[in-house]
Amino acid sequence: MKNLVPYFLILLFAMPMVPLNAQATEKPVPRFTLTITANKGGMDALGRYVLEVIETNISNEVLHEAQCAPLTFEAGIKVSVVYNGIPLEMDQTRPAAQMITNDKDSKGHCHGRIFLHEIKPGGGPDGAFDGILNLSLLYNMSKPGTYEVTVFKETFPHNPEKSVTVKSNTLTIVVPEAGAEAPK
Repeated sequence: MKNLVPYFLILLFAMPMVPLNAQATEKPVPRFTLTITANKGGMDALGRYVLEVIETNISNEVLHEAQCAPLTFEAGIKVSVVYNGIPLEMDQTRPAAQMITNDKDSKGHCHGRIFLHEIKPGGGPDGAFDGILNLSLLYNMSKPGTYEVTVFKETFPHNPEKSVTVKSNTLTIVVPEAGAEAPK
């Protein structure tokens, strides 16, 4: 019987904790989706990779948002590049990558210009915002192979308790061997 007393006490004290945990604040549902495309970019003649990032308002409210341009320096934007199945780190020889790495402890200062956007509900031309993301400022993508790029954005980058991470589609970029024709 004495062996059961500690278990009974644990259950007694654990029971009130269950309702407290159930009442924890839930994170809000994201109000936008992210899509990346090479439609307004892709690889240019100098071998730089530029992507278009489209943020579409899926809420029933107008979104008012400050956006950093170039998008490469946006505080809430994170980029994942996978090269032939292996995650690729930012190229620290590039000044933009150095700036972002050195700025991780700050509150996400914009190293470009800040623009205010109004994104109407429901998508469409007025319900989406697009920005240009220059991958070549951050990554060396000159080696032949397959690169998979995904973009993530925080809904509230300056309020982690309230923020939700929104993930874009994954875009595949194939860099051909020298002399080979690039895939269409």
